[in-house]
Order: sequence, then structure tokens, then C-alpha cells
Amino acid sequence: MQVSNGKAGQKGRFYLTKHIWVPQEPIENLNLKMSDMILRHMPKLPLGGGDAIKAYPVLEELSKVHDKIKADLQYLLGHHDEIPTLNEVHPRDLFVPGRAWRTFMLMIWGHEIKANTAAVPDTWAAISRIPGVHSALFSILAGGAELMPHRGPAAGVVRFHYPLIVPKEPEKCWIEIGGHHFFWQEGVPLVFDDTREHWVKNQTAETRVVLIVDSDARMPFPVNVFTALRYHLIRRSSEMKTILDRAAIAVPPRTPSPEEVAQPA
Repeated sequence: MQVSNGKAGQKGRFYLTKHIWVPQEPIENLNLKMSDMILRHMPKLPLGGGDAIKAYPVLEELSKVHDKIKADLQYLLGHHDEIPTLNEVHPRDLFVPGRAWRTFMLMIWGHEIKANTAAVPDTWAAISRIPGVHSALFSILAGGAELMPHRGPAAGVVRFHYPLIVPKEPEKCWIEIGGHHFFWQEGVPLVFDDTREHWVKNQTAETRVVLIVDSDARMPFPVNVFTALRYHLIRRSSEMKTILDRAAIAVPPRTPSPEEVAQPA
């Protein structure tokens, strides 16, 4: 992840196997150059609200079970102190001071984190109905926190933001993507390309939570060859196994209440 005017973990070696590694920074720079080429083939993004749902109707899988996802989240927030930051899971990724940005990962690079999905069963069931998911997580941003301008590594995917908790003054908690300014509204999705430079600022004292889902963007040939090769190489890397171990935390499985069980799907 490349950061402008901000902080990231130290760039070093990315381990493909226990003994085979490549230098991280040159590889990431090459990937971002390829991402600039990929952007030319992407649908017109970012999109929010009704435009996002029209372009990606699969987002309705989340809105149909909004209350159940919120129930999962409320259970999860009862274990807030146990939820790690992204930098704790992946020390060379984006750093935010004071543990102000926590991420509860459900899937990363195609690997389900079963120790975590058991804690939020309805959320995981909804995500499982979305085709081509690469990664999924709850992003929990504390009041006053800021994510400096950065570009993500997920070339060839589209990123869904499904807002679940937003401050009472939503216009003071925002994301800017390639010059496009958005603020989150509960249940109103946002879709963008994570490799386009973006930054986030929460200018309130309240917490903001969004469910993030990365899905295959279905690139044309030969771009799809590059994105598929990179995806499978990282997915099977030794470093990814370490990240998976760090991401799994001891939140007990959630058992829905009798009232929730009685509710129709």
C-alpha cells in the first residue's frame, strides 16, 4: 500500500515461500503502474447510493439483511478491545496512530478466516452470496481519526463500502476518492477502485463502521491474466499464511437470539 504524506510500515521482503522473497517496494510500484492501466478498463467509478446499486445489484444482498448485519456488528463491538488494527495484522500496511482504526477481517485474498466468520454468521452468509469476493472486513474508525492519502494494492477489484454506523453529523466524516468527495450514510453503499488515491477523515467524536467487500472487477484480456496471476501468487504466499494467523482472534461464535431466529430472511 502506497501512502502519500502519511505513514506505513517499513517496506522490506515479501515472502513467497519460507525461503523465497521479493523486495516489496519495487513490486508495489510496478503494481501501481499496472493499476493505472487497469483503471482505463474499469467501469466509471466511484458510484454511490442508487447509482451503485444499479451498476452492482448484488449489493442488495447486504441491504436485504441490514438489521441482521447490524446485530452481528453490535455483538462484535462488545469485543472491541480484542479487534486488531490493520498494521498489527500486516505490519507493513497502513498505520494509524493510537489504534484508532481497527479491522475485523472475514476474508483476505480469497481465504475465509473461519475463526472470525463464526462470530458474525449472518454477515458472512450475505457476503457468501456475492460472487467473486476477494476480501471482506469490518472497518472501525474512531472519532478524530484520519487515514492519510494512499493507494491500495487490490488491482482489478471493485470495493464495496456498506455503511453500518455513521456519526450524527455524517458530513463531518468523509472519504475523498480521486477528487470525488463522499460522506457515509447508513445503508447507502459506495463503490470505488481502491487503487485510486483516497483518504478518510472522521472530524467527529463518534465511531464510523463500514463493511468492506472487495469483488472481482472482471477485467478484459490480457489485463485479466495479470490480475489473476498476481492474485493467486499472493494468495498462496508464505506471508499470507502469517497474516491469516494474526487476523484470527478469539471472539466466540455468535448465537442469534430467539427473536432473530423467528424473523423471516
